[in-house]
Amino acid sequence: MVPQQGQSLDDAFDAIIDAWLIERQALLMQFVALPQMSITDGVLDALHGLCEAMVDYSSRGHFNVYEQLLQHIKSHNASEQDKAQVLLGKIHDTTDKIVIFDDEYGSVAKLTIQDVGHFSGRLSRLGEVLTERFNHEDELMSLVQATLA
Repeated sequence: MVPQQGQSLDDAFDAIIDAWLIERQALLMQFVALPQMSITDGVLDALHGLCEAMVDYSSRGHFNVYEQLLQHIKSHNASEQDKAQVLLGKIHDTTDKIVIFDDEYGSVAKLTIQDVGHFSGRLSRLGEVLTERFNHEDELMSLVQATLA
């Protein structure tokens, strides 16, 4: 998210966003790899790693990114502030679903055959939640990007 013209973002904040987007990409790679694993491939470690990555990514967004994006929108594009708040509310909804998934699977010690049956559906729904979240985050960042053009 490198500004080209207009109002520039603080270099430190720009670096935070870049690191956050790299973290998003790593999270996606973990998510995509998980369904391809067999139970004997260390799937529990991968599952725990995915849960940890999702919680870390979500936390970084809430505590390091979103408020600064909202401040930038408020300062440079106040007419879009209400839209930004709505998007943030939708992002918060996805955070709740991520936390529920983490509560269910983040520290599970073993998966039974019944768990495996339910897990496929849960993982599919999680994919939908992550897609929804990333789309809302992209919309929020596009509101900032519009002020930089």
